[in-house]
Amino acid sequence: MVAVACCFTIVAVGTSPGIDGAMYVTVTAEALMHWDGRELPAAWRCLVDGHVFVGASSSTSTHALEIVSGSHTLTIASFSAKKASLQCGECVRSAQFRVGESNWYIKVYPNGHDDGSRDSVSCFLARGKSGEPETTAEFTFELLNFADAAGNKSAKERVTFANDAGNSEHLGLQRAAADLQQMSSDDRLVVRCRLGVFRGKPPSPLLAEQPTITVPPDDLPAAFLWLLNSKECSDITYEVGGTPFRAHSCVLAARSRNEDEEMTANAFEALLHVVYTDQLPDMTYVEPTDETVGAMLFAAERYDVERLKLRCEEWLCTLVTPFTVADILSMAVRYDCQLLQDACVRYAAPEYIWERVKETEGFVRLRASCPHIVREIESKRRQY
Repeated sequence: MVAVACCFTIVAVGTSPGIDGAMYVTVTAEALMHWDGRELPAAWRCLVDGHVFVGASSSTSTHALEIVSGSHTLTIASFSAKKASLQCGECVRSAQFRVGESNWYIKVYPNGHDDGSRDSVSCFLARGKSGEPETTAEFTFELLNFADAAGNKSAKERVTFANDAGNSEHLGLQRAAADLQQMSSDDRLVVRCRLGVFRGKPPSPLLAEQPTITVPPDDLPAAFLWLLNSKECSDITYEVGGTPFRAHSCVLAARSRNEDEEMTANAFEALLHVVYTDQLPDMTYVEPTDETVGAMLFAAERYDVERLKLRCEEWLCTLVTPFTVADILSMAVRYDCQLLQDACVRYAAPEYIWERVKETEGFVRLRASCPHIVREIESKRRQY
């Protein structure tokens, strides 16, 4: 049994007085799909398809649904011989199996079921006989002896089988015959059909689970890093600290508004890395007090590359400890890194942290260069 709970919110209604003096609400089909009743005064009623719903502060409904499940496996031995003996449109049928209120069987067409599928193997699910009540079923096919092959399993299909002969079978899986013959080691084809038959009316497709698509991670930074490292199509050379750097003027123009070469080679290399990829280079062996860090922040200011500053702030924030926070604070003040400064002040304010900070050499430097920051932390510390 599957329980489906539904909550809706009214989005489009019209109102009119009824003969009983109550206010009736005319709801469109679209509006009904969004109704939870919370918009309706308690005295109002909702009229949909002849049913009256009384407005309330909240409204839910539960629909019990039963799905009868089963499966069947068809094994075709000497598949190549069977394929050679049958024409397009001729099939191998499984024994009938019963799921729900209907009999079912699998049909496999080794040479395709029509002219458009002559080079394929087609697998169908068929209902045992016509004249049975309309039935809705979900099913999948799987090639069991090709479990490791791509595409060995079909997507789930939901089909309504009508009570006429023209709607008694549906395609579930189709694969190129040549591919299956090449992969087969024992000349067999083993097909399994998993089947779920709804008892009663199946849920509305509008209430079905939303499909999702997984998008691979963005590879644009890697592509631009390759462009930088390969120097492909580069059209400008910078010489910084005696080191030449080839770059692309269009990329620099899009990412930076200033051009100034007064910086270290390491800082300029990091700047180019961020400009091209929006990521810092490998900083594994860089200490927060290293000259390179200050040079990078200086370069971010000179080149007006805000992303370089933000990435540096983000990275420095991960290195904050009672033993490093004072020096990092000094650097944040020097290069106007307000986000980093605020984060460090919040970190250092608790007394049990601040007492440790005051034991470090960095605190001596912070007190000498930024006494206002020390006073700010002291004032915040009293609040903890």
